[in-house]
Amino acid sequence: MEEQAVWDMTPYFPSFNGPEYQAFDQEHLKALEGLEAKIEALEPLCGDNVAVWADILLSWEQAVARTSHLMSYLGCLGAADTKDDGVQDALAQFAGRRGTMMRFDAVMCNGLRECSDEAFKALCDVPELEGMAYHLEKLRARASKRMSMEMEALTADLMVDGFGAWGRLYSKVDGALRFELAPEGQPAQQVPMAWKRSLTQSPDPAVRRAALEGSNKAWESMGHVVAASLNAIAGVRLTLYKWRGVDHFLDMACEDSAIDRETLDAMMGAVVKKQEVARRYLRLKAELLGVERLGFQDEACPLPLGEPIKVDWSEARRRVELAFERYNPELGAFARHAFENRWIDAEPRDNKRSGGFCSSSMWLGQSRIFMTYNDTLGDLQTLAHELGHAFHGRVLRDSRPVARMYPMTLAESASMFAEEVMTTAFLEDPNTSPRDRAVLLDTRMKRASSSLLNIPMRYFFEKSFYEERAKGEVSIGRLKELMLAAQRQSYGDALDESQLDPWFWASKLHFYITRVSFYNFPYTFGHLFSHAIFMRATQEGPQFWETYKELLRRTGSASPETIAQDLLGVSLRDEGFWLSSMASFDDDMEQFEAAVRHPEVGLSAH
Repeated sequence: MEEQAVWDMTPYFPSFNGPEYQAFDQEHLKALEGLEAKIEALEPLCGDNVAVWADILLSWEQAVARTSHLMSYLGCLGAADTKDDGVQDALAQFAGRRGTMMRFDAVMCNGLRECSDEAFKALCDVPELEGMAYHLEKLRARASKRMSMEMEALTADLMVDGFGAWGRLYSKVDGALRFELAPEGQPAQQVPMAWKRSLTQSPDPAVRRAALEGSNKAWESMGHVVAASLNAIAGVRLTLYKWRGVDHFLDMACEDSAIDRETLDAMMGAVVKKQEVARRYLRLKAELLGVERLGFQDEACPLPLGEPIKVDWSEARRRVELAFERYNPELGAFARHAFENRWIDAEPRDNKRSGGFCSSSMWLGQSRIFMTYNDTLGDLQTLAHELGHAFHGRVLRDSRPVARMYPMTLAESASMFAEEVMTTAFLEDPNTSPRDRAVLLDTRMKRASSSLLNIPMRYFFEKSFYEERAKGEVSIGRLKELMLAAQRQSYGDALDESQLDPWFWASKLHFYITRVSFYNFPYTFGHLFSHAIFMRATQEGPQFWETYKELLRRTGSASPETIAQDLLGVSLRDEGFWLSSMASFDDDMEQFEAAVRHPEVGLSAH
């Protein structure tokens, strides 16, 4: 793969642990020590100390920007090479500094808990804090669910060496784990766990099945480790919820995603009502593949069209730039800038962490994209997805740091909007062949299947797991049972009962992320919300572009419910909105069925 597929991290620092890095690191440490001294002496907010509070908030905001810069840099290096002990040590040491930021949050909540409305308004009205009111309002609301200052301070320290350590342990296991890929009739080989996703997109069903079976054997060998990690992460959360007076674990999941329970319930209720269209897609695909039912490993497999479409890195870049440019020149120019300045690390190699992400530095005003590109259309979709995240960061670049702290629900709206832009551009291109059209519609239906079946399956599993974890630790055997029950609940009879994945709870990184809980339903939210936005954009034409950018600009300054009401005139608490966002899915399914039966495609159901 060409050099352009390896990112350039030197705009962050010329080298890891070099003089520039060390100087910035020391400045960050000094800023945190200064912030710590200020918050230790801080009195609860009142009319007489508004100026003191404003000064501390400004200091905190600068510390947030510096923290994001270092965390982005170290996080990128750590994902790119999980065996770089120097970077891994720096990540572990840096994690300790998060305690200061968490103590700040605790002090702020305590100081806002009993302040008067007049004092709070005076703080929000300080000119230097313009644009911070939404964040302060969230802090004040959170204050009602906090322990004493001493308890919160102790918790902040323990979260680093206890809670966070379990998540770091999982990442290390995941990055180092290899498995035997032994397709029937083919030579066996040892491959990194990071290759699993691409292998399950192979056109060879033997490779797909071998990838699932081999990776699950590897996870089974580490089952006691990852089960302990999962139980510990959930156990810490549930204990804190009890002490903080949180009524239900989903309340905190909603708070993490900046939505309310009414919105979550409306969305999931609509999703359950619409799941059958995704099951129809999987049943048709099984027919096309000549099997009675697909296995779990087949969910993202390509259509049986002979030699699969291979999209190398140069072609991927060309396709993304062209699709983005066709939609809007500003979006196309941004994609070119990201490629030309090597913001993306896509090279397949050993010791890379699995998965993909986009990481942004508030200090630098740049993003970096991490993924493993293996020339598949799924990888192409991931590339567009992560560039959507990066564009979101570019739109917010001139906003104050606190206004760039958006929830995952709205972050995924930007990335999935970018995916839709790319797919639609090629479907509307008259030069797109019937064969490519079938593949693109398959990609669109895969995304619908993920949002309607796979993501809800993760949500159903995690919800059941937390309910049982509240009663005590959950065994490996029970974790497997809960996972299979969630798969049956989502997929119904669309998958082969004998080819489900009981180890999905172990292999999915999202269950082990400690900074937010329930790292699943925001993906469905993002897809459906972005789809609704894209349909509105299609109706209103080019003039909607400025509305879209304004929506992205407000993601860290207002709740999703407020943004949807103000800019789109809709209520996210209404199940009808979510059903309308999926109204085109039936038409997409019909187009897909017509496309695979086109004479030039040469594909017919068995």
